[in-house]
Amino acid sequence: MASSDPYKDINTIIKIAFVVALILGSYNLWSFFNSSRYQALCGASFWELNRPELESCLDQKKELDK
Repeated sequence: MASSDPYKDINTIIKIAFVVALILGSYNLWSFFNSSRYQALCGASFWELNRPELESCLDQKKELDK
């Protein structure tokens, strides 16, 4: 059964779309900064490195912080 108020349906759809856009936007922002950090440290994207290479990058960062 459809609700009797079409404005309520549209408002609900807009709210859901806003939440989805907020979640996707937050993920993209996190991904950009996370990938940029590893690009600057190791010259490779976060998504291209395997676990030992990521740990090596973090070790390099620890050495730079000293």
